[in-house]
Amino acid sequence: MSTSTLPNLLAALAIPQDFSRFDKLTDEQILAQLIRWKNGVSTSLTSLRDLLATRDGIQSLPVDEQADIAASVAAFDGPGEWIADDASSLALSILDPITEPQIPPLVLTRILAHHLKPVFAANPHPRLNLQTGRKLPRPADVQDAYEGQVWKTRIGTGNVLGWCLRNIEASTYESVWHLILPPVMTYLDDFEAPYKLRGVQLASDLLSRVPPELLKRTGVDGLLFTSLSGTFNHLRDPFTPDLIRAAVPTTLRLIDLTSPPSPAPPPPASGFPSEGHAIVKSGSSRANPATRYEHLSTLLGSCLIGTVFLYAYADPEAILAATDMLPLVLTHTGIGAARWLKALIPQLTHALLPPDVPSPIQPLNVDLRLKVSSLRALCTCIETCAPRMYLWKYNIIDAIGRAWACATDIENEGHTQLADETGASSLALEYKTLLQMTCVKLAEACPSIIQEEYQQLITFDSALFNGLLEGVLQPRQTNNP
Repeated sequence: MSTSTLPNLLAALAIPQDFSRFDKLTDEQILAQLIRWKNGVSTSLTSLRDLLATRDGIQSLPVDEQADIAASVAAFDGPGEWIADDASSLALSILDPITEPQIPPLVLTRILAHHLKPVFAANPHPRLNLQTGRKLPRPADVQDAYEGQVWKTRIGTGNVLGWCLRNIEASTYESVWHLILPPVMTYLDDFEAPYKLRGVQLASDLLSRVPPELLKRTGVDGLLFTSLSGTFNHLRDPFTPDLIRAAVPTTLRLIDLTSPPSPAPPPPASGFPSEGHAIVKSGSSRANPATRYEHLSTLLGSCLIGTVFLYAYADPEAILAATDMLPLVLTHTGIGAARWLKALIPQLTHALLPPDVPSPIQPLNVDLRLKVSSLRALCTCIETCAPRMYLWKYNIIDAIGRAWACATDIENEGHTQLADETGASSLALEYKTLLQMTCVKLAEACPSIIQEEYQQLITFDSALFNGLLEGVLQPRQTNNP
């Protein structure tokens, strides 16, 4: 494409640097200029799409022009203050021809080598060999990795990198590993929460396609786990809840990739002595169950319980985010989570109790959302650690009974209206349903409480607790008239 139209269109898509501090700008003139540029992006993308249509699409151009276009347009595929409502769909319509099924390796390599690598060259990651993408045995003796940070002035770089990660072929990772990993780790290990959050999202994109053997062979599995674990230390930040909700599933995906759960051993065949051991062929690799459990324990015990619950107690949104993630972690950990019951049960049951003094920093809708989230996590905890529930049944029954007694007050205080305003169908109704479900789960784990503790509740106040225990008592009454 020899005309000057393409360079002019790509220049019009260059994102102004002021968008890097958009949320901190107070100059109305600069803000007006940025908004005006943002509103004009759709016109530029439309013109570029129409121009490419006259030239048989982007895939018909030389590799260097395909890379230049992709690096400019992919910046509008993802989050960002510079992206107008229809910019993402226009960007994808331009890029789709070279992402079916994956980005051509030559185009991908040129984007990474000529558009992304130079941006991060001034801030090499101290734990990576930049030539191979392997983890260094000890941190490199480099200048402050946070000094300058030229890459932060190149707006949209994270979106370009994310687009590459989401569309790369698994077999191509080996050849471009040294180009992909440094920018991902630079984002992930940044000291500012917004960039760290983007790094977690990029790590999630990477883990969706990367071969697990490559992670382990280069030592990056441990490096990623350490960096993801460090995201939970960013407390008392507006981005903390988002970081928690992004980091937990990404960390679990990393654990599943590098140390998948061991399959259950097959039943012994007849005619052979049953020793309960599976035969492992020489040369086969098997995940170490101890490593998996160690990583899950770190995520549950150190990151969520020992960091978020312990130090972010004054941030209700952070506590809510961590509680929302508990069922996922508990399901992965299984009965191994029993070692943390001394911390989990008090944490989850305390959230159900009405405070002695209403908190001025915790809105009513956040309080109810936390109660619902705590009950979901408590139900999962009872299921996964059922053999240990007999030790905690009194704590749980006490909290559930008190919470049920206050459930009517919750409805009368207008929580249902607040829940409807936030998009929930009826959060208050779900709260009462979860209280009933918790009693059912606890009865399944500890059947004796049906005739003992639950009957004591009915004897104490049948009018109050009949509704709470109807899911447990009514089936038995039906079977035993």
